[in-house]
Amino acid sequence: MASSWHRWQLTAPLAALSRPVRTTARAVPLGHGPAAAAGTGVTEPADGLPVLLDGARARQVDPTTCGSAVLVMLAATGDPALAQWLETGRLPAGPRPPEVPEEEVAGGAGERFAAAQRRVKAATACRALGPLPWPAGLGTPPWTAAREARFPGVRYRVRPVDDTTDDGATVLGLVEAANRRGQPVPLYTGGDVRGGVAQAVPRHVVLAVPPPPGAAVPGTLRIYEPSRGSVFTVPSGDLLGRTEPLPALGGWTHVVAALLPVPA
Repeated sequence: MASSWHRWQLTAPLAALSRPVRTTARAVPLGHGPAAAAGTGVTEPADGLPVLLDGARARQVDPTTCGSAVLVMLAATGDPALAQWLETGRLPAGPRPPEVPEEEVAGGAGERFAAAQRRVKAATACRALGPLPWPAGLGTPPWTAAREARFPGVRYRVRPVDDTTDDGATVLGLVEAANRRGQPVPLYTGGDVRGGVAQAVPRHVVLAVPPPPGAAVPGTLRIYEPSRGSVFTVPSGDLLGRTEPLPALGGWTHVVAALLPVPA
């Protein structure tokens, strides 16, 4: 699995995430940012490290496609053909990745990423409520995200997370262990009942991504946040018993569910 992640790093914008980040005007002072707190010795910008697809920021295309963007990036970490198409528009010989539309996509990498998101959103909406589709305005339900998520050698299962319990800490430990094996893990985020019932259900999706080979820092997660198109380094302990929103979680407070990989 790690080799697939390494290929994606070599051919795609996430390669930048394996390199030290020089301090800029917007950088968080050493010792105060999430990366410094995690003991990486790297100063991370306050809005995370940008993820670029051939110069285009890898952002969700609209407010309902955070899950779709995450599933595209998840698939691309394990599928060099999809990674190549996203960046260059060219497909190598072999099976066509399901995220790639049948029709030609005009424009650059940003347009291709948007088209792939729309294709994935249609797939996750299909048969979401028995024979019925999922309402378009409600994003991506966890159960169909798990059904459509693809990465070599694994399938995904939904696991609820309560960050105030030992079980919640265990699940986040399983997320970190999967990342160390080279397997990305989608995470659903949200608020809590203090903000009303509507805030306490899954509201956003981010992706815990594997560290570069040999660069894992115990007790940390690297989280791709699709509304910003950035990756944040976060101490796992900072995700337990939270009371304040976190940029890495899309401005939400809690991880409320994880899509954990299990052997296929």
